[in-house]
Amino acid sequence: MKRKRVLAVLVCAAALTAMGMGGCSKNSASLEAAGPANDKVDEDGKVNGVFYETGLPIVDKDTYSFSIFCDDSSENGEYWMMDEMERQTNIKVNLEYFPNEVAKEKLSLALSSGDYADCIGGWLFQDSDILKYGVDQKIFIPLEDYFEKYAPNIMKILEREGVREAMTAPDGHIYTIPYVVDAPLVDYEPYINEKWLNNLGLEMPTTTDEFEKVLMEFKEKDANGNGDPNDEIPMTFDPNNKHIGYLCGYFGMPVDDYGMSMKDGKLIFGANSDEYKNGIKWLKKLYSQGLIDPEAFTQDLSQWKAKGSQDRYGCSMMYASSEIIPFLAGEEPDFKPLPVLKSPDTDNPVWLRDSYGASVIKTQVVITDKAKDVGAIIRWWDDLFEYENSAQKTAGPLDICIFKDGDGYRAIDKATLSPEDEKKYSWANLFPQSLPHYLPQGFKFKEDVPMYQEKDKADEVYEPYLTEAIPSYWVSLDDTAEFSDIQTSLRDFIAQKAAEWIAGQSDIDKEWDSYLEQLNTLGLQEYIKIREKALQTTEEAATETAQ
Repeated sequence: MKRKRVLAVLVCAAALTAMGMGGCSKNSASLEAAGPANDKVDEDGKVNGVFYETGLPIVDKDTYSFSIFCDDSSENGEYWMMDEMERQTNIKVNLEYFPNEVAKEKLSLALSSGDYADCIGGWLFQDSDILKYGVDQKIFIPLEDYFEKYAPNIMKILEREGVREAMTAPDGHIYTIPYVVDAPLVDYEPYINEKWLNNLGLEMPTTTDEFEKVLMEFKEKDANGNGDPNDEIPMTFDPNNKHIGYLCGYFGMPVDDYGMSMKDGKLIFGANSDEYKNGIKWLKKLYSQGLIDPEAFTQDLSQWKAKGSQDRYGCSMMYASSEIIPFLAGEEPDFKPLPVLKSPDTDNPVWLRDSYGASVIKTQVVITDKAKDVGAIIRWWDDLFEYENSAQKTAGPLDICIFKDGDGYRAIDKATLSPEDEKKYSWANLFPQSLPHYLPQGFKFKEDVPMYQEKDKADEVYEPYLTEAIPSYWVSLDDTAEFSDIQTSLRDFIAQKAAEWIAGQSDIDKEWDSYLEQLNTLGLQEYIKIREKALQTTEEAATETAQ
């Protein structure tokens, strides 16, 4: 599923205004003047007499430290990787961490008083906070020049498709440490129960008409083979991630939850198109025949999973079938990705691409104007992203939890460790979970019995039909409030009307014109203008910083 992040809106604007920012940006001018271009390297390879330009350790022992403030849920804060990083670099990190809500409150007070850490990280910022405290108020410092001079690993990350564009703010600067993880090309797709197909002697459908016939067979026959011909639910959706608009790609126009799509290389609003309308009408037809779960729009996640675990679903829109029926290593799941279906409207159906293989989180760690010798901090983060460190930070220490195997690593089952070590090297106790992680593209730990890779298989099926991914963008501070309000209203209205139309509570043909009028009333045209402006600004900034 599309993993939900806890995002916080900082609420100290009034206090900052009252203080005139007197305590918050006193170092910004001096930091700008003392950027990496002015760093001096002595004959020992030490920069400004503080840290070494290359190699390890980064500093001499007991000569340098910096602070990180973040949110985390660790029981004791004894992170193995933090100790390992100090051993490698000689840099002492003073870590302050709190539960998310407490961290948000403390951060707001810290920013308003001017008493904040050298680094701030975790699930604490929105895009608008980076613009406010970075672009506008200069509390967060630009990092791209430091990356270029001191961070070869981070530079490789920025070279991945779409990463630099996502990270670059409208002023052409990058204010955060990248947090990039491999992601499927497609986040959500329908999975169909192949075991049911085999039980009934049916072929995998390739068209909407064939799919409808398969669902009818699922409904009318004992597809799950339990002796009850009436407990099968032909089709359903993950309640939290229905993504109904994706299915309209069968008719030529897939849309995301905000009604947006990509066509001919351009971002467009598609939830007012004939293709979208035809897709909703087709889903209504399925619903009216009892082929879609009547509780699809009312059940919660636990109810959806409970019915799935009872083998009652023939097809479901979901992130992966393991969410409802887990399977063991060495096994294949009963559910397989439903192919992108042709419809009477088009022989060239499309599906909405979610990514180019990476998920980019662009608000994860900033370095503030309190930091001294920023290059040393950048080198610490870059060392964290070294291949072996990344593997250890993910699965545990070398020769205890992971072992070199050719050009990769093999991970053990931690249940074979002592209870004390299993806890010590658990994911939560290796490194603060809210701070960036990175592994090279395509990295997987080697396993004695490999797990079936559902998402990889789904990407193989869907890749020939994918649109371009909707590009990342930054909305300007002036537009943020209006944009957020309009976007929420549009999303809720589109979802509400789709559910009503599919469930037969209202008629899409009779309401279509009024639906289009209401979209405009909610601010659709202004929304499109803001997004187009944000995209243009983001693209121009990314191009400039890449040169």
